Amino acid sequence: MKTKRTELLLLIVFVLVAILFYFISFGGVETDKIFITITTFFFSIFTGFFISRQGARYSKLREIISTFDGKLSSVYRASMNVGQGVQRDTGRIIRAHYEHVLKERSWEAHFAQETSVISSTHQVLEEHIGSVKVESLRNQAIGRMLAGLSDAQVLRKNMVMLYQERIPSFQWFLIIFFLLMLLMSVSVIPSVGALLGSVLKAAFVVSLISVVIILRNLDNLHLFEGFIGENSAKDVLANIQ
Repeated sequence: MKTKRTELLLLIVFVLVAILFYFISFGGVETDKIFITITTFFFSIFTGFFISRQGARYSKLREIISTFDGKLSSVYRASMNVGQGVQRDTGRIIRAHYEHVLKERSWEAHFAQETSVISSTHQVLEEHIGSVKVESLRNQAIGRMLAGLSDAQVLRKNMVMLYQERIPSFQWFLIIFFLLMLLMSVSVIPSVGALLGSVLKAAFVVSLISVVIILRNLDNLHLFEGFIGENSAKDVLANIQ
């Protein structure tokens, strides 16, 4: 839904800007082509570098989130071999965590918001098992649960680290600065009464804005419709009885 709204908004901007350029002159002197070329080069360098970097960050986080979800799903499956009480309480804790993630529509709930899914599961094992000796199968299942929770904790820390790799404010300032320079440079190119010229200028403006929007969405980890890890979270809930 958000993607469709963005596409519609960009289409509206394109039409309005084209009409604006067709009827209104923003300057009588054509901008030096060398100036536009240099500004475009710097804008492309900055945005290209950060899009590549943030794209790699996005892919890595998707991988870590799916692994994290897989670990918790594995913990729940292992709890089936420990006992009905452990399975019931473990399922309740994991379900509550992922229902919160889906309700808030935020993958950041895995770490940015207060969550006790890992510690609470440890507490369940302590309450139900404690120091009681159990048979081999249940003991192995408990070992798998503890190993899964340990791996999930490490993955959670990795998510925190990748989440903090945002584009610094100064780099955003440079990107916006070059964007404004390009918009002003293109605007003063004569196009009043020229339909093709107005359309081409509008297309260039919308392209620049689209690049910044993509970069912003990558930085916020909301590139595609929905949110990162949404389908994986639903899959975990589907496996909990």
